[in-house]
Amino acid sequence: MPIEWADLSEDERTALKRMNRGPYPNLERQLAERLISLGLAVDRPRGVGISREGRELVINTLLAAKDN
Repeated sequence: MPIEWADLSEDERTALKRMNRGPYPNLERQLAERLISLGLAVDRPRGVGISREGRELVINTLLAAKDN
């Protein structure tokens, strides 16, 4: 079942938006693990980064807001 923007907490949304712009070294591990479990982030050698699904969710949300 796909995750919707409304399903996420404000902290999760903020983290995804920050990761969409680049590295987010201050991401709390518990929040990172939650995003990874949702498929919205991935654990990489240089740290946790946004996944393709996470990036699509952020971009689609931003585009939808722009259309309103």
